[in-house]
Amino acid sequence: MRNRSSIASLVMLFALLACNMPAGGPAVATETFTPIVPIASPIPSATPLPSETALPTATATPTIPIAWPSDKGVNCRFGYGTEWETIGALLVGQTATIQGKNSDSSWWYVVTQNDPGTPCWVASSVTLTAGNLANLPIIPQSIAQVTQVTLKLDPKDDTPPGCFGPPSPIEFKGSIHVNGPADVKWHFETEEDGSMGNHDLHFDFADTKSVDADYNPPFEDGSRWVRLVITQPNSKSAEQSYKIDCP
Repeated sequence: MRNRSSIASLVMLFALLACNMPAGGPAVATETFTPIVPIASPIPSATPLPSETALPTATATPTIPIAWPSDKGVNCRFGYGTEWETIGALLVGQTATIQGKNSDSSWWYVVTQNDPGTPCWVASSVTLTAGNLANLPIIPQSIAQVTQVTLKLDPKDDTPPGCFGPPSPIEFKGSIHVNGPADVKWHFETEEDGSMGNHDLHFDFADTKSVDADYNPPFEDGSRWVRLVITQPNSKSAEQSYKIDCP
């Protein structure tokens, strides 16, 4: 009787298990899929092409250094320094070749386009330069010279009344021009009496100075010369003549 009860219990257990099983076959585990949404990668922005950069213009270094005005035309002088006479000019738009310099490179010794046969000095403070200046030779200072001498006589002609009285004194009027600082030695000279005595004249800068003297000519009929003679720093002279006429 007990065995039958056990069997009946087993049958009921299997029946209950059968009721819990899915119809149509064994249970299959359900897999859940999560859709993968692709993330859009950012499109790189277009990188602008580099703009075309102009190449620097090649500037040739002149073989002989040159100078030109930094602002406006500049004077070109006989010696370095403003006390020297202007003998040329370096104009805007022109260049001059540099031949040398003074000891402190404050002045350039140049040859200008307008007068290539006459070198002169321009101040470095008013010029611009190009080229190698290191090997320029040092040019010594110029030596001032007397460049112009004039002479006038007053009166130039004299006619003594009846040729019995002495002629009137003649006044010699001369001028001496130098192109820079200089010590000048000069004298008047007459045909009859020779030198009238040596004189010294000092110039601090390029300038013209006057000299004069009175002369009593001999009481003789005829024409005679008079000279203003420079002996230092160079030789130069001017000559005039006067006339004594006895009718």
